[in-house]
Amino acid sequence: MFHELKSFSKVCFSKLFPYLCIDFLHTKIKNDNKMKFTPRFFIQRLLCLFICFLSTTAIHGQNNDFQHQKDSLLKVIASTKGKEKLEIYRELIRLQFPNEEIDLRLQYISDFIREARKQKNKEYESLAYRTELACLFHSLRFDEYKQKANEYLPFLKKNGSRKNYYDVLVLQAQLPGKDGKRKIEEVKQMYEEAKQEDCLYGIAQATVLMAQMYSREKRYEDAEKYYRETIEIALKLIKEEPDQIPNYHLASNGYNGLGISLRHQRKIDELIPLTSEWKKRTMAFEKTFGYPDPYLINYYLCYSQYNLEKEKYDVVELYCDSMERIAEPVNLHYAWALRAEVCEQRNEYDKAIGWTDKTIDHSTNIGQLNSTVRLLNDKALFLSKMGRAEESYLVSKKAFQLNDSIRLLANNAQLDEIRTQYEVDKYVAEKERQRIIIFSLIGGCILLVIALGIWIFYSRKVTKKNRQLAQQIKEMAAQQEERINEILDKTSFMPVETLRATSLQSADLCVENRMDKLCVAIRDRLLKDKIYRDPTITQDDEIRNLGTNKRAFNKAMNLCFKMSFISYINVLRLRDAVQLLEQSDLQIEEISDMIGFGSSLTFRRQFQAKYNMNPKDYRNLIKTNGNISVNTISTE
Repeated sequence: MFHELKSFSKVCFSKLFPYLCIDFLHTKIKNDNKMKFTPRFFIQRLLCLFICFLSTTAIHGQNNDFQHQKDSLLKVIASTKGKEKLEIYRELIRLQFPNEEIDLRLQYISDFIREARKQKNKEYESLAYRTELACLFHSLRFDEYKQKANEYLPFLKKNGSRKNYYDVLVLQAQLPGKDGKRKIEEVKQMYEEAKQEDCLYGIAQATVLMAQMYSREKRYEDAEKYYRETIEIALKLIKEEPDQIPNYHLASNGYNGLGISLRHQRKIDELIPLTSEWKKRTMAFEKTFGYPDPYLINYYLCYSQYNLEKEKYDVVELYCDSMERIAEPVNLHYAWALRAEVCEQRNEYDKAIGWTDKTIDHSTNIGQLNSTVRLLNDKALFLSKMGRAEESYLVSKKAFQLNDSIRLLANNAQLDEIRTQYEVDKYVAEKERQRIIIFSLIGGCILLVIALGIWIFYSRKVTKKNRQLAQQIKEMAAQQEERINEILDKTSFMPVETLRATSLQSADLCVENRMDKLCVAIRDRLLKDKIYRDPTITQDDEIRNLGTNKRAFNKAMNLCFKMSFISYINVLRLRDAVQLLEQSDLQIEEISDMIGFGSSLTFRRQFQAKYNMNPKDYRNLIKTNGNISVNTISTE
């Protein structure tokens, strides 16, 4: 009501006062500068001044009434608690705030949200979320809307606020910058989601949106199907919840869209029963809620279009009068456009241009630039029919330039949407990359811990095994030392029986005596003279030195040491190596030269083959574990 009076005031001041001035000058000229103040003159002017004064007073009263309601509710809010306080907040944000006070309304909505959160009342919290998003959407603050919607939608879906949730999804589907195909896909997802939840309200919202999108693409058969489904579901909702206004709005949208689709398909005969049914629904609304259906203008518009096609112009004008009485200022252009069509079909192009100009101004003011382009083309057509070709060209040029601007804006909006989507995708990809890096680091740490555990377990196992080997080496060295001492203590290597049997023979001529002497000589050379420490020594050299033959030498070695010459030399060398590794800090190469191997590689290979461990590891183990007993040897 406030906006209607405000609009009426503008009309009064913009139309009546100029009219008074023009009429005054006209009267002055007509009467040759002699004013005649007749009763009619005074009555007309006083009536106009009274109307202006009345409208101004009404606007001021309405403004004061709005301010009074707002102040009263704010005072009550300060003195109430609990659910009553939430209900008062609800009434406050429902007030019709002027456009210049949208920020104030949003502030009150924020206060409402904080109070609902404080009281943990999810019903009122979801209502506040939906109201805030609707306010941002209708005030064209889409960036703020998107940010808030991403935050609020999960809450609305989780907490069972199905109507509020689907109301917000409807706004989501109508965001600018999306192409028709993408919008239809989003609405289809919304439809499937509502169907899975068996939410009739959500299904109806999806079907009416789907129908509107198909209608914009001029797919009127598809639109008709969805409009009929919308009406069917809306009537079910009205039957289940007759006190819910949104259910009636869904039905009105369905009837209106269905009427438009039928007209475009030339199914005029189906319009009569449709409008009759629709009329009953508007009457039921007024009976239920005590005031006319706000969507009644759509009924008048649909029925006017029907009568326009039937060339019942007088009926159309009557409906236009009805629309102008009940329509909000933002919807007055529907009646003006119909009047322009009536004037065109009557060939009254001057009047048609007048109504079209009003409609152009209106559509430009509310930002419906596509409608402005269409209306400019209509005006150019009217001018052309009137023979005013130059003016028609200028208007057409203006329409063309405006259309280019709209396309540029649309392209920019699409680029902004692509850019936004890119930024979102980039952000998601970055988050995913960070998540992968974190999981990779965690996985790497786990693998590292596992590997470290395996290494520790293996190291301990190897250490334990090496300790056992070292102990075995020590035991073997001790056994060898005992064996050498026994050999050194022997005076004869031949069995006693053999020596007794040969005692009567000459010692020089007895083979057994010679063999026994050879064994003693070899023992002394190896164990006392330590000839094995000479890396150049060979079996042949030793045979020559002892003045014997190879057969006797090998037999003596087997009798005395139970192994070949080379094998026993290596045993003696490795025994010395073990003791040197334990007792000295000599390098491996130095030990190799000292014990007679000459080559450190040969030394390592022989040590590894005999003890299953390399010399360096053995030394480290002995140095680390001093509890392993050691024996000493002479390093002469």
